[in-house]
Amino acid sequence: MKRRLFTILMKSGISKSLFVLLSLGYASLSYAQADSARYDRPSLCLMMIARPDMAYSSEIEEVFRQMDMPERFNNHGLGVRVFKVPQDGKAATVAIESFARHAEVAKKMISKWFCRDKATGCFNTSLLQERGMYNTTIPDVTVAMHTIRGKALLEDAGEKLVGHTFLVVNEFKYEKHFSATKVKSDSQKNVRGQIDLSNQADLDAFNENVHGGDLLRDFAISCTSYLYQLVWNEEVAGTFYNSYYAPYGSPDAQKSQAFLQDKETFRLEYIGSNTDKLSERNTQKLSTPKLVKKVCVRIVDKNIACLQHQFPQFRIKALLMAGNEEAPFKAYVGLKEDITPDSRFEVLEPELHEDGTYTYKRVGVIKPLPNKIWDNRYMATDDQPAELDATYFELVSGNDLYPGLVIREM
Repeated sequence: MKRRLFTILMKSGISKSLFVLLSLGYASLSYAQADSARYDRPSLCLMMIARPDMAYSSEIEEVFRQMDMPERFNNHGLGVRVFKVPQDGKAATVAIESFARHAEVAKKMISKWFCRDKATGCFNTSLLQERGMYNTTIPDVTVAMHTIRGKALLEDAGEKLVGHTFLVVNEFKYEKHFSATKVKSDSQKNVRGQIDLSNQADLDAFNENVHGGDLLRDFAISCTSYLYQLVWNEEVAGTFYNSYYAPYGSPDAQKSQAFLQDKETFRLEYIGSNTDKLSERNTQKLSTPKLVKKVCVRIVDKNIACLQHQFPQFRIKALLMAGNEEAPFKAYVGLKEDITPDSRFEVLEPELHEDGTYTYKRVGVIKPLPNKIWDNRYMATDDQPAELDATYFELVSGNDLYPGLVIREM
């Protein structure tokens, strides 16, 4: 039997501050830990395919290695951002899946989720606790599996958190050459191979040397982003818990070896892709590396936003915040997420069940005000001063909405 806990608490006159904490959608009844990650925040691993013979390949690779994780995703990076694929004419998806299989990307994602100790083969749930899977009363899988409520929370969170782990692999292609002078001598080429690409001063000096002080007038690339989802279903979870999971402090050599030898259980499922192009005029007279970074970051953000539009399982949620008299609500989403005046968001209220699990129920729909969409794209404030701190919304349907609910694009 379901319990509309949040509605009951609201009607009972509970304090506003405590109510907002409860409305964040905790998966248990322990509200002491306020954690914004508890609204089913997806976990993301970002990678790119290297093209060493492509113009500006070094700059693009270095930019990508240092690129920040998009907001509202948990960082599930595995330490590798860039990898090469053979130029054999095969489809990119074939090459990516071959790499993922040989590098055991899916297994490494599971190992990160459960904090596997390479020396002992033991696992622990500290990352799961941090991201909202358990509360402090359920410290370990072995305990959770022996309690009704613990098992329910384990299954619920396993589906909603571990199962919401994604890999996005980006393939960049430089679109055309512009007027900047090409490298004229072998000595200059050798300098390029020796400079520290992570050092902005060296990059600027190299740009000055190669291009004779002439900055690029514009820069254009295309990017295809391939989306994969970690397969985490009842069968996979059961195999992991029953055959491989050894809790911290209780090493099991047989389970550890079996986990390492398993080449079939853990896998990624291809969801789809999105391709877009972006050209940026260098109106701010940026150095080549800075211009490359601006374009690369923006096109990756744009592709991720498009993938979210196409595939519901990849859609992220954001918290509904209090706005102003003109627009009662706001949220920290904007042009980077490809929000337009035609965008619509459902407003979701968490519902707790008797066993401690939860689901979301739609309680309203909102839309952005046309002139109140936040420009949160990378380096947007360098183009012009920021006028907004968020995107502001008006009500389409629903009643009694309040800050702290969750919104998701429809």
